[in-house]
Amino acid sequence: MSDSKNSKVNRGPRSIGALIGSVIAPVCAKRGFATADLISAWADIVGPRYATTTLPEKLTWPRRDQANAPGGATLVIRVDSGMAIYLQHETGVLLDRINGFLGFGAVAQLKIVQGVVSRPAPRIVAPPPLTKVEEEEVASTVASVESDGLREALARLGRGVYGSARRP
Repeated sequence: MSDSKNSKVNRGPRSIGALIGSVIAPVCAKRGFATADLISAWADIVGPRYATTTLPEKLTWPRRDQANAPGGATLVIRVDSGMAIYLQHETGVLLDRINGFLGFGAVAQLKIVQGVVSRPAPRIVAPPPLTKVEEEEVASTVASVESDGLREALARLGRGVYGSARRP
């Protein structure tokens, strides 16, 4: 006879957010972050000026046997080359914001590393397909253009205008 306590419990569908923690946790731990909270809230912490040009890379905690270790961790931040000097001048403000987010003085210093901050590729949305009547209207409008390249470019523009007019 099987014990109902040992049987597998069907919890139903689970959200991605509930499942992603077990995948992200080892990556965060390897970089010194206890959770991904600092990374996910980075744009809110640093503000719009540095949101797209900076990225927290890792959090290095001092070793216990170091007698002259600072009072907290060192946060390594990758910064686009042009913004590094500006970020360096605002290190104190940024440390206050980071520690305010964490709720205690966890980060004692910042280490700025210049490099390319990768950004997600812009999302291109194709216009919805045109109806047969709209397609014929575009074709008749550009039919008098002699240059093949220009006619095709104008037809693409016309399709885009019709498509964007119908977007919600």
